[in-house]
Amino acid sequence: MNTTAKILPLAPANAEEGLTRLRRRLGELEARRDALTRLIIDAEKTAGAAGDYNSDLAQAEALLDGKKFTPSREKPFSTLAALNAERSAIDAALKLGRARLDQLVAERAIAIWASYQSEIAQIELRRVMLALQLQRTNRERETLREKIIAAGGAGCLHTDGVDLLFLGEKHDDVQWAAARLVADNVCSRRDLEKIQNG
Repeated sequence: MNTTAKILPLAPANAEEGLTRLRRRLGELEARRDALTRLIIDAEKTAGAAGDYNSDLAQAEALLDGKKFTPSREKPFSTLAALNAERSAIDAALKLGRARLDQLVAERAIAIWASYQSEIAQIELRRVMLALQLQRTNRERETLREKIIAAGGAGCLHTDGVDLLFLGEKHDDVQWAAARLVADNVCSRRDLEKIQNG
């Protein structure tokens, strides 16, 4: 069977409802497939080996939409042949449904991301601007260090040894550097809290 046909997106009133319905239907099909496999094993014990059964796209779509399996063969099916044909159709429906589910999940993820685009743009801009400001400050800091050394002073500064570019956890380099500035009386704890909460 050709399962490479174009997957048409479902058009539910609510994307979440569509995902829930599709997941539920896939679960039902998987349960029916398990039951069919048990029936086939029992039937094979008395009827012999099973043949190879293919299902068409229309049958797979019908099963995925919740319709009952209907054999599409003119010649009557034996019980074993009917079971195998239904299982083959379910396999095709599961393949199609899982591909559709992946597509819907991806579409939902993109939609959720897009709904946050304004916040994303604001925080990304602020992040880059702060990084550029920090780079500029670091260059000025190194220029100051060179000036101190050229004048004969020691070239160490209060927060040497840390990069100050992490996420802001309680025990990271930024917090250590901030505590060091307070300990060295460069600023007060209140000044830092204003910056953190500002």
